[in-house]
Amino acid sequence: MKCYQCGNTLSAENFCTSCGADVTVYKRIMAMSNHYYNDGLSKAGVRDLSGAVISLRQALKYNKKNRDARNLLGLVYFEMGEAVLALSEWIISKNFDPVNNIADEYIGILHSSPAKLDNIDQTLKKYNQALQFCYQDSKDLAIIQLKKVLSINSRLISGYQLLGLLYICTGDYDNAKRTLFRALSVDAGNTTTLEYLKEVNDLIRKQEEKTGKKVSTLPMETVSYQNGNEVIIQPVYQKEKAGFSSVINIIIGLIIGFAIFRFLVMPAIMANKAQENDEKFKEVSEQLASEQARSQEIEKALEDEKVKMDELTRRYDDITGKSGRHTELDYLMDAASAYVADPTDSLTIMEAMDHIPEEYLENTTESFRKLYDSLKTDAATLAADEYIENAKSAVKANDYKTAIEEYTKAWLLDKTNSDVLMNLAHCYRQDGDIQKADELYRQVIDTFPDTQNAIDAADYMTE
Repeated sequence: MKCYQCGNTLSAENFCTSCGADVTVYKRIMAMSNHYYNDGLSKAGVRDLSGAVISLRQALKYNKKNRDARNLLGLVYFEMGEAVLALSEWIISKNFDPVNNIADEYIGILHSSPAKLDNIDQTLKKYNQALQFCYQDSKDLAIIQLKKVLSINSRLISGYQLLGLLYICTGDYDNAKRTLFRALSVDAGNTTTLEYLKEVNDLIRKQEEKTGKKVSTLPMETVSYQNGNEVIIQPVYQKEKAGFSSVINIIIGLIIGFAIFRFLVMPAIMANKAQENDEKFKEVSEQLASEQARSQEIEKALEDEKVKMDELTRRYDDITGKSGRHTELDYLMDAASAYVADPTDSLTIMEAMDHIPEEYLENTTESFRKLYDSLKTDAATLAADEYIENAKSAVKANDYKTAIEEYTKAWLLDKTNSDVLMNLAHCYRQDGDIQKADELYRQVIDTFPDTQNAIDAADYMTE
């Protein structure tokens, strides 16, 4: 363990032997972070993935530079099907500790496999489409879309949970239970999944009590989960076993029913079938002539449909990226790669992220938006500084038009810097646009009152 002040290796004493800093609280904090990391590791070992996420997040609250905890959190996210969240954790880990970090290997595996990136992209788009169908109350279409999502990513917990919820809404309790059991096979301790499963069992029991008939062919499972300090346990419902005499009576009844069907009902059915076959033969003979005349029309219609299908396929390839066009996920990956390679290369990062439109961000997943916001926040600050330096150089060269462009870019990225707005007004004044300069001086006074820049701006407007 290193001293937080001088970086020297700490001893068993509660103070640093190099700089004398008191490290009592610091050691406790590091110990708590390691404790929650070990707890998360234990939970991940028994597939309690959601519990592992909670423990590992707690470990990172105590020590955000706990590399092992952050890398393990990324693995847990990836196991839960949340590849974007996993990638963001590995990128942060790489940024904190770039030397001998296994996160390099994880990021490299994703970058070296275009098929995995395409699967991630397809999963995000189809899951978002399923959510749209839910908002439109098109439950059947949402179920079909989620089945496609889970066929691509069989470990997406949120996909199983949403599919199970849709089955509950449509009254298909058997499929709901099967889907939720699959979710538990990935994450055995997920509270949301257990609550859904408890709700399914409650609905089945109520419906069986109301109708007096068995609703589900699956056995009622014992479900228990933690709710605060209480452990809630769902009762077990078992099938009733039929007695031996009941089985014998059922067999005898089946034999008698078969005999009656064979000797009394079957001959009449065969006669009716023969008459129906004769009538159908006549109808088919008449229809055959008309169908031959229509065959040419059908062939022409098929050719027209093939042309339409080719056009739809071309449009689909453009949308999904199979045509070679860069998708929004590709631009985000380019920005993340540029950030990993050189966090100070802000212009390259901003150039990649500028290709992602705002309307796409409004409909994307929360994990995509978090990674986008994190990268843009870090890059925007550095980019604003570069634009300011470029503007200063242009002012020295009396190139006020270039200075106006650079200061404008910096102001759009950071609207808390009154100096940028003041210098932009000066550049318009020097360039001869007095009206625009007065507008900006007025904006300085209104936006940053009671500052020296506001006082100076009033003087320039008076002049």
